[in-house]
Amino acid sequence: MFDRTTAEKRAKELLTGFPRRVVDAYLAFATHQDPAQLDIVVLGVLHFYLAKKPEVSLEQLPGSMRLIDDLGCDSLTMMDMVFMVESLFDVKIDDTELAKILTLDDLRRDLRAHLGAAPAPAS
Repeated sequence: MFDRTTAEKRAKELLTGFPRRVVDAYLAFATHQDPAQLDIVVLGVLHFYLAKKPEVSLEQLPGSMRLIDDLGCDSLTMMDMVFMVESLFDVKIDDTELAKILTLDDLRRDLRAHLGAAPAPAS
């Protein structure tokens, strides 16, 4: 997807203040397309922008968790998250696609499809 230098530059510019785990996962996905790392990045970005953080990491929550009803995402949170993902991965997420992302699993699935990553294994 990106060479290491480009990925490191994007991480430095865009992921300041994010946990080291999210930055490392971004670098692993951006340079090697490791799909497991994509989930860490996407959920880390969402967690960063949530006004009220859950007591556990988003990775520990069921995929059926609803972004708005269960996690309290509002339109600003969604816009911030989408802008960051678009900037990190150089993709465009259409508003009609965004409206279909209702759960954590939807979010994972949509971004994996956008970035050509392998689907998540069935749980």
